Amino acid sequence: MRDRSTGYPRNAWYALAASGEVGEAPFGTRALDTPVVLFRVSDGSVVALGDRDAHRPYPLSLGHVDGDTIVSGYSGFAYDRTGACVRVPSQAQVPYGARVPSYPVVEEGDLVWVWLGEPSLASLRSPVSTPWLTDAAWESFGGAWETAAGVGLLHDNFADITHVAVVDPVISPPALTGVAPALEVELTETTVHFHRDWPAAPLPEWQAKISGASTTASYPQREEGAFLAPGLWADRWDVLLPAEEGGTQTFRFTHAVTPVDERHTRHLWRVSRNFAPGAEASEMLRPIFESYYLKVREILETMQQVIDRDGYGEDVNVAADLAALQVRKILRRLVADEG
Repeated sequence: MRDRSTGYPRNAWYALAASGEVGEAPFGTRALDTPVVLFRVSDGSVVALGDRDAHRPYPLSLGHVDGDTIVSGYSGFAYDRTGACVRVPSQAQVPYGARVPSYPVVEEGDLVWVWLGEPSLASLRSPVSTPWLTDAAWESFGGAWETAAGVGLLHDNFADITHVAVVDPVISPPALTGVAPALEVELTETTVHFHRDWPAAPLPEWQAKISGASTTASYPQREEGAFLAPGLWADRWDVLLPAEEGGTQTFRFTHAVTPVDERHTRHLWRVSRNFAPGAEASEMLRPIFESYYLKVREILETMQQVIDRDGYGEDVNVAADLAALQVRKILRRLVADEG
């Protein structure tokens, strides 16, 4: 058996939460084997601190926010946005060195990005922009949960959609049932972009109903995928309808993945579209996609259980795995570069 696990890079931006998850009440989470608490201060900006009181091993996320500070629910120690303790209820002087870690934060669109690696490097790189998540031209919905599987398994899954027809025939475009066209892959030092054009095929019944397209006509379709950062995938599926039928209709799929530890990953997902506006369509689509992603979660958790029990084997790869293999190479190099 061969061990393929390489860990995960720390010097990267990870989306620890959606914007809507972070308010005045502390939001506690874990990322990269690190406890983190997120909260908003009086100017509305998000602060990320280590989620452990400097006085005793008690989570700050179980305390409360007071103006621009977070107050421990056990000791009453109050910490500002830099992590420095600024108030102790039992004495006038703050103990020397009383502080918790503070992490760089960027709130972009619908996501709250946190840098848990070397702080001096954070300003040299920016989180990937996801403007479609807040652009009025796009309708979005989604969810977030923890998957009991290592982040590498999630990366492998997002890099290949040919399994969709096997996992969930209901959601799968009929185009996926045939032999997959060749995958065109473009690489940079840290990203993988890929695409392929599928032959004309009908739409799934649910998609035709939502989009108003014909249930019997065949349309050319195009798949695009992108590994944009260790914590982000952004994919799209275009249906090339003629202009008289409304023009190209696009789904965009956003997957923010954050390693909790070697065997658990937080998965924040969004499905966006540029057609069929309105909450009614979103509520019809949500259970279809949520059901599929939950099936994927169950499969990946089963894979992790097999690996934990039997170790990594020698995978048999096919042409559709080209993008996944390139992503693995990038992640191995990033981890190796960090030593």
